[in-house]
Amino acid sequence: MGKISRAWVVRPYPHGKYRMQEFLEKGMVAIGWPSTGDLASKTRDEIGNILKTTYYTGASSGTLGQVTGIVNRFVNQIQEGDTIIVPDGNFIYLGTTTCTYEFRPELQADDQGYPHWVRVDWLFDKRPVVRAELPAILFDSLKGRQTVYGIPSEAIEPVIKSPDSYIAFDASVEFEYKRTYIERLSKGTVPGINSPAFEKAVMRVLRLYFPSLRQLATTNAPVGADTDLIAELPGSVVVRIQVKCFQDKSGLLKPWVVTQLRDSMESGENGIIVTTNRIGQDAREEAERDSERPIDFIDVAEFAQLVFDNQVSLTDQDLWALGLKRSIIGR
Repeated sequence: MGKISRAWVVRPYPHGKYRMQEFLEKGMVAIGWPSTGDLASKTRDEIGNILKTTYYTGASSGTLGQVTGIVNRFVNQIQEGDTIIVPDGNFIYLGTTTCTYEFRPELQADDQGYPHWVRVDWLFDKRPVVRAELPAILFDSLKGRQTVYGIPSEAIEPVIKSPDSYIAFDASVEFEYKRTYIERLSKGTVPGINSPAFEKAVMRVLRLYFPSLRQLATTNAPVGADTDLIAELPGSVVVRIQVKCFQDKSGLLKPWVVTQLRDSMESGENGIIVTTNRIGQDAREEAERDSERPIDFIDVAEFAQLVFDNQVSLTDQDLWALGLKRSIIGR
């Protein structure tokens, strides 16, 4: 393989569903937003208008711009011959694109939700690379939360040039382990995970990103307001986090949860809702209603991704509290 021109990180959770096994078996990567239709030949502005109409009617310009950038990168910027990196818990998978964007209309339905494809030739016979052993520049570049983003090509070159130093064994057993965990977490059937336990588990994981995170009593908050965790960051930045562990029959988080967190926030503070549900469109629209108190979401799939991506930084006790054992790489 010659000099790497461009490298892209793509997350294996299109439309909130874990698809790493499908990525490998079908030789592709994909993103969600299935209701947009075919985006081939669409400009960035046209993609933004489509996203605003289908998903982000009430979104702020900042949120819409961020999502438009993600989708536009996948549709228009990934080119044939680029390198794809898919982080998957303790491992990463590497491949080379064999074509540009294509649309698969048969995968538009909500229960599928990954019609936007780029085909990939997976390297190293589809065997993964051990994440904990990556060079520092590559390890650090994988911490971003966006669905698709570029990284410096020089970050991946050491692994491509000396793969024998990094390649792991077949990790197929871990696919089902993760898929089952996400399903059980969303249904409330993980042993020991109830509302108080889930809040503590969330704090363990998010402290890796917000070291000052602490629990917060809301007895003095307005009636109906709720903040579970709070982090005070440099520059007087305040992040309030609400944790919801419940199973609505629809499987979707409702707008009243957003209102509950926002009512506990001061103007200029930031909010995050972490939930074992998926996020309903009406909840997203409610979150965009007040630009002075922005609220983001971490749904069940993204939380599970954070857990698996950070196994090397979590103790055995932390994993036990999450209803997990040390996964394959730590066994």
